[in-house]
Amino acid sequence: MKEWNDEQWRELFDRHTPQPRHDKWFTRRVMNRLPRKRWSLETKVSLVILVLVMVICMALCVAFARELAVNPCWSCPGTWVMYGALTVACILFAAQVNSFCRSIYDAS
Repeated sequence: MKEWNDEQWRELFDRHTPQPRHDKWFTRRVMNRLPRKRWSLETKVSLVILVLVMVICMALCVAFARELAVNPCWSCPGTWVMYGALTVACILFAAQVNSFCRSIYDAS
């Protein structure tokens, strides 16, 4: 039985390995001319919800700031209810931003 050296093995594998295709059709120039992917319905709905949550969050911020300006009472239950609502709105805003960014990433 004959032992092969590295060069013989390399030659054998080169002969039986399929060569990579270099398509001339999908160059960067052609890819740039292809139409962009359109936003899906999910992405559009996510954007609308994002804007709504952002408006609600800003309205709660303004209401909370006015409440503290008029009545700077940290032991009042109304202040804590407003603070809790603002916290929940900001968490929902962050979650919706995450969802929207994921849907944009998936669309690209």
